[in-house]
Amino acid sequence: MSDPFSGPLADALIATALMMAAFMATAVVLTRNPARQAIVLSGYGMVLGVLFLVLQAPDVAMSQIGVGTVVVPLIVVLALHATRRHRKGGDTGEDNQHPEHDTSDTADSGGVGRDAR
Repeated sequence: MSDPFSGPLADALIATALMMAAFMATAVVLTRNPARQAIVLSGYGMVLGVLFLVLQAPDVAMSQIGVGTVVVPLIVVLALHATRRHRKGGDTGEDNQHPEHDTSDTADSGGVGRDAR
């Protein structure tokens, strides 16, 4: 009895899965917006999971789908949210983007202004 995953049809399936993985990897790299890049990264994780399934590694495929499709993009999105929240001042309500609101002027630095340091 022959192996069902051998022959020209299986080779075409493997080649297609490899080309999809290469396409999605390129799409991840070329995506500029980090939030959208996390979504494309999730799709790339799914394609890699399918590739591992085609290559007869179902345990690796399940791990890749769980981690590469869900966990890593979720961590990226949460990190982006935390970074944006920190830039806007977070819980304190301070706006860190405007240095003219800084209170460490000449009185705190011993008579020397910030620009003279």
